[in-house]
Amino acid sequence: MELRELRSFLAVLRAGSITRAAEELHITQPALSRQMDALERELGCTLLERGRHGARATEDGLLLQRRAEALVELADKTEGELRSSHEELEGTISISCGQIASLNEVCALVAAFREEHPMVSLSLHITTSCASRRRMAEGRADFAVLLEPFDPLGLDFARLHTEERWVAVLRADDPLVGRGALTPDDLASGPVILPSRATMQSVLANWFGTRYCKLDVTGDANLNAAGEAMVRMGLGRCLQVEMLDSMAPDLVHVPLRPALTTGSVMAWPTGKPMSRAASVFAGFLQERLA
Repeated sequence: MELRELRSFLAVLRAGSITRAAEELHITQPALSRQMDALERELGCTLLERGRHGARATEDGLLLQRRAEALVELADKTEGELRSSHEELEGTISISCGQIASLNEVCALVAAFREEHPMVSLSLHITTSCASRRRMAEGRADFAVLLEPFDPLGLDFARLHTEERWVAVLRADDPLVGRGALTPDDLASGPVILPSRATMQSVLANWFGTRYCKLDVTGDANLNAAGEAMVRMGLGRCLQVEMLDSMAPDLVHVPLRPALTTGSVMAWPTGKPMSRAASVFAGFLQERLA
């Protein structure tokens, strides 16, 4: 199984047909079809369902798609790093981060770094804190922004200055909307939706105190958007770290009293090879955030 075959397979799925993919790849349709046949024989399974209306992935094909996307992304990243100049610092710094307030600080740090090294560019991937760590572990990201508390095992990190604010997300018609801030007693009076991460739940347990074990928890959500959808359906009030640009006209974000904030860090793997640009940026972070 070669990268060329994986790129061709992904092109077929993007285009929705072998004919259109062949045009994009500048090869003939029969040649691409033979390439897909050979890949299926090599792997011993059917990857594509082909019909008059195009081609789509089978269950095995979906598995290969996920793996192929990760492998191709990693190969492209490695190739770019190896081709970078060793005289003037250049290359791409890849960062995974949630859509949180720290994102502004991260971009400001990269902008300051580029003033010294204008040939360096930023590749920013927005996802959850857990997914950010996974992308970094897989080598698909150089750095990950992680919310505290987090497991520091195997990581170097620099603590960011931004504090992330916790809020309660309420429907606009919720009777608690008129209050400037919500207390543990306020939120214990009705159903609530919690974050999925156990570490985030422990933060809320400390904030609620003895009321935590008596909460009417109707569910949990791994993404803020999922929690907000549950709020819209009347499942409860959602407690979450506030996202950037997350306000919707039918929802209201109300701060907590006493205020609850969470820190975040920029992390990178300990002892693993990094591109020259990423390595210099790690040193810049340690100096700038010290």
